[in-house]
Amino acid sequence: MSDRVLSDVTTQTVGDCSTLAIRFQGRIQLLSSFPETHGRQLSIRLRLLDDGGVTGRESLRAPTGASAVRSIEFDNDPASGPTLSLLFRRDMQFRVAAGLDPDVLLVTLSELGASACTGLSGDLAAAVPQGNQELPLDPGAASVETAKAVPAGLYVINLASQPTSIGDVPTDKLTKISDRILYTTEYERDGQKWFRLRAGFFESKAKAEEARKALLADFPDAWIVKVSATEREQGVATRLASSAEQQPAVSTTPATARELAEDEKAKLDTLVADSEAAIKLDDYDRAIQLLTKGMTYPENAQTPRLLELLGLMRERKAQKAQARAEYEEYLRRYPDGEGADRVKQRLAGLDTPVEGASGQTLRDPTGLRQASSAGWKWDARGSFSQFYFRDQSQTKFVTAPLTPNDPNRDPVIDDAVNVNQLLTTADMTLTGGNDRTTYLIRAAGSYTKSFRAKTKLVDPVTGAISFRSGDVKTLSALYFDASDKDTKLSARIGRQTRNSAGVLGRFDGGLIGVQASKKVRFNLVGGTPVLRARDIFVRSDRYFYGASVDIGGKRDTIQSTIYWYDERSPDYINRQALGTELRVAKDALNMYLMVDYDIHYNRVNLGLLSLNYSLKDQSNISITADYRQSPLLNTWNVVNGLYGQTLPGQLSPVDELSDLRGVFTDGQVYQLAADNTIVAKSLTVSYSRPITSKLQANLDFTMNHTGGAPGSTRVFPGSTLIAPTISTGTEYYYGFQLVGSGMIFSNDIYIIGGRYADTPRSRSYTADVNARIPVTSKFKLNPRARYGFRDDRLTNGSYRQIQPSVRINYYPFKNSEVEFEFGANFNKQKSNMGGIPSTTTEQGILVNLGYRLDF
Repeated sequence: MSDRVLSDVTTQTVGDCSTLAIRFQGRIQLLSSFPETHGRQLSIRLRLLDDGGVTGRESLRAPTGASAVRSIEFDNDPASGPTLSLLFRRDMQFRVAAGLDPDVLLVTLSELGASACTGLSGDLAAAVPQGNQELPLDPGAASVETAKAVPAGLYVINLASQPTSIGDVPTDKLTKISDRILYTTEYERDGQKWFRLRAGFFESKAKAEEARKALLADFPDAWIVKVSATEREQGVATRLASSAEQQPAVSTTPATARELAEDEKAKLDTLVADSEAAIKLDDYDRAIQLLTKGMTYPENAQTPRLLELLGLMRERKAQKAQARAEYEEYLRRYPDGEGADRVKQRLAGLDTPVEGASGQTLRDPTGLRQASSAGWKWDARGSFSQFYFRDQSQTKFVTAPLTPNDPNRDPVIDDAVNVNQLLTTADMTLTGGNDRTTYLIRAAGSYTKSFRAKTKLVDPVTGAISFRSGDVKTLSALYFDASDKDTKLSARIGRQTRNSAGVLGRFDGGLIGVQASKKVRFNLVGGTPVLRARDIFVRSDRYFYGASVDIGGKRDTIQSTIYWYDERSPDYINRQALGTELRVAKDALNMYLMVDYDIHYNRVNLGLLSLNYSLKDQSNISITADYRQSPLLNTWNVVNGLYGQTLPGQLSPVDELSDLRGVFTDGQVYQLAADNTIVAKSLTVSYSRPITSKLQANLDFTMNHTGGAPGSTRVFPGSTLIAPTISTGTEYYYGFQLVGSGMIFSNDIYIIGGRYADTPRSRSYTADVNARIPVTSKFKLNPRARYGFRDDRLTNGSYRQIQPSVRINYYPFKNSEVEFEFGANFNKQKSNMGGIPSTTTEQGILVNLGYRLDF
């Protein structure tokens, strides 16, 4: 929670296709995903372009708009690299793509056996490269006569939006749009799920506007939107039937019940069990799909139950016409059946008015069901977790005896508890509004309770003694957000994170934006930087402001941002940056370019190029070139170099920039900041390729060069106020992975990887074996073993380490998780310092146990 990588996830559904837009706190690059097309779990390799050295695991609350998703977890493991893992409740079809925004990853989902979906629609379309992708139609998915003509164009009229399922459209309103395709979409944002009724399609916005004006009497909130080709295809495939097209879902041809063959009976029993499981999870779409498939079997003893449940699912989806058809067919077939009375009651209840929260009957001009007279919806969601961590070890230190009776012959043994703490985290969000106006309040933070002994601290000036407990409080987010599509304004105020337009991380302040036109958006930002999430209070020693303009439409191949950023302290200019960002998405190419130039120091602060290209053989190549000042050039870097020192004429150590006033001139301070900011350059090339349908190979190469710094010698010759930094030279890293699925058990994933590092200081070798086995839909097993060896060139020593571990995840009920991990660590280090050889061995265990609840 102190420095999270994951931000949030939103979903959108059209017909059988759901798209997850997973947003990160910083920019990312998609490297590869496995399996390619379907499975119960999905593993995605990423590169963090704004990596702050954060390691460990974290997760996102599974979105309500995609009920098949069991969990979304991120693991930034130092050995195998950042990996995003999605676990599903059943086998799913999927596709992974990079978003146009460099901090967004897209995952499209559909049921196994349904038509695959490859794109995104509606409001999330801005994040996905459309290219020439088209969604293949599944003729069996259409609920209307295929002979009906489909109007051309991508413009549609959004007739109504509401927080409950779209009910039946009154017949008199249907006749006014009978020449158009009518379909529904589902959209989730900030935890709120909305349903939209749309009519299409129009070749131009002008024609759509003309039709909208004619419908205002019946649909007063109608508005125009241009959709993607994917939404068009999916909308056609799942369009609603008009009154003339509505047919009973089950054939009225009499069928003779018969005994099913053994294999048929087994398949049907499995199908019924799966449909009942989906109903318990409130996954009505999945249940309808299974029940409909069950009705294709010859009439048998299960048919009445299937038919009744199918009507019930249609009713719960507010599809009254379809539900009525199912119920009437049941009564026609089984007028004296066991469930006849129940079905009659449900049929009669279809016309019962819906009541609002206060008990009053609600009716709106559209004739559609709504949750409130104003169409507003309020929602609270959150996540709460507690995890206990314990890491203890025993270390033995042995040096070679100098004489036969040297007492160092016996080893020095140290038993230590390295970690013993309870981490409690909470993330709460309150949202309100409707489909076009949204308000949001979010708070996220953590509290770490340490059970280790308190650390004794002695003030170097006064000699006062104090104790530090080791408990840590963090506040990673606390903000209010508002957006309005009518005025095209959005604003966010409070503690938030942004990695764009010169703002590189978390800050306390405000961000406001306005969409001036389809292709131009203006943004203003201001506040104070937050260095660490444990800094609970707003800083007063620095502030910043900035402005940016975004150029390009939602579906333009090229989009860009130009920005100005200015950060200051009361006495100094910290950073003044002029920069640009460029995003390109065309067919198989996705590219992001950023250049940040500091006009105060006359240096390039950050230059970043990320390129990803998908080849026709399903292989993928990624290139990342990174040039940056490290840390990013800022006058506060002087404080980092002098931190803890007591300067002439001062009584307390340096910990603020203002402590330098009166000791150094402004020019000296700026020169010290420039001299003690080193340049780091890196180039990474990654390549992934499927070998078979069950096996994928990943290769990567990285070259790093980190420069040195003169310290304070240029400003004060011979002074060691700030010690020089020696360049690390050029470092080379090589890695490979073999990723397999379904090799032993169904839907398992195995990762075998190795890395080799060649640096001026050492050579290192690492081997890693990792398995992810979904034992059942509620149990996941993750055994792992790692071996590492380092040959130190400077000390003529070596280091070996073995780390086995096993993690078990249990999902007892919806939106819950229990995790247990047990691991061990064995290492041995040999060194030869000053001609004295020594050996250090360590063995330790770690235990992690915790739970997470989402609501």
